[in-house]
Amino acid sequence: MSTLLLAPRTQSPAQAQALAAGWLEVMRADGRVVLRQGSFRAAAVGDRLFQAGDALQTGAAASAILELDDGIGRINVAENTAFTISRLARLRSGARLTTLDLSQGQVRLNVRKFTHAQSRLEIRSPAGVAAVRGTEYGVSLSDDGRMVVATASGLVTASNRGRRVFLEANFGSRLRPGEFPSPPQRLDRQLLLQRSTVELSGQQLYIRGQIDPLNHVSVAGIEIPVDNTGQFDTSITLPDDPLIFDFDIVVSNALGELRIYPLLNWAGPAPQAERPRP
Repeated sequence: MSTLLLAPRTQSPAQAQALAAGWLEVMRADGRVVLRQGSFRAAAVGDRLFQAGDALQTGAAASAILELDDGIGRINVAENTAFTISRLARLRSGARLTTLDLSQGQVRLNVRKFTHAQSRLEIRSPAGVAAVRGTEYGVSLSDDGRMVVATASGLVTASNRGRRVFLEANFGSRLRPGEFPSPPQRLDRQLLLQRSTVELSGQQLYIRGQIDPLNHVSVAGIEIPVDNTGQFDTSITLPDDPLIFDFDIVVSNALGELRIYPLLNWAGPAPQAERPRP
């Protein structure tokens, strides 16, 4: 029997200083999860993001869970999501400052109340900032730049252009670049497809409908832009193979909850939905 001795991992002074300011640790990585720390590599359980510029990205059908170094909270990262650490700092007073820049996708955070009054956790995008000191909430960023902040419990602030709104449990706000946050609005956690029309013409599938303006809609994995009233109108080119197409209409929210409306070999009245999925 042979014995393999592993030398302890050494840290540069810069790494040691950065780790002293805090880190995010990968607790789970399912599917294609990529970590960027200078170069790109597959993320693994135990990896740590510990300095500004470190980034994480998930692919289709992938997800990750990260934990703050002091165990005060967790971040659930949905598929097709990317964020970069903008700031990880520990003040002399003991306060912790964490800022993540979300460039696409959706994250859900569960954060216990900070013990220090100056501690702060922020999720930023070009559309605005979501800040919290202890709560459960979600942030999503659409391809068209629309940001939605939704609160499951506690209190969250959403701000842009110098204006701030306070979001209690089961309320949300939408933000767009250059615009003020929308007033707090109660969440539609039933994820209703309020009305829809689906028409098939040749190889073009035309889909029109309306959802709650705080929710998102995708068809065949493609996110569909919605306006400030929740209306959408799009078309999809079907593949050349005419045998069958298996598309779903998926309505989701910033908390990561989703509801699937199956669309199988179908054109006509709005399809019936499956139960919402947490």
